[in-house]
Amino acid sequence: MFNLIQPVYAQGSVSLKTTYGFGWIGSLSEALGRLTGPAFAIAAVAVAFYFLIGAIKYLTSAGDKNAVASGRDMITHAIIGFMLLIFLFLILQYLPGAIGVGNPLF
Repeated sequence: MFNLIQPVYAQGSVSLKTTYGFGWIGSLSEALGRLTGPAFAIAAVAVAFYFLIGAIKYLTSAGDKNAVASGRDMITHAIIGFMLLIFLFLILQYLPGAIGVGNPLF
């Protein structure tokens, strides 16, 4: 009879630290785990600057309707971006435990 499940003879994981001489990277998941924290910090700073630029545009509009609308739109987009960052952060905290990978990335 046909056997649909075939055994896989694959090599185990290779440590990048010892094999290729990378100092702090042992695997791709370890590298991504170490890079997500700084990426979130850079994104949060970018959102804060975008919010501040929008607030300055809004405050210095001097009654110009186009400048008021531009500043308000920038503030709205910055708030939406911040909410997306929080949502993505919470997903990355929950997802590894939900799929059984282990500890969260942060």
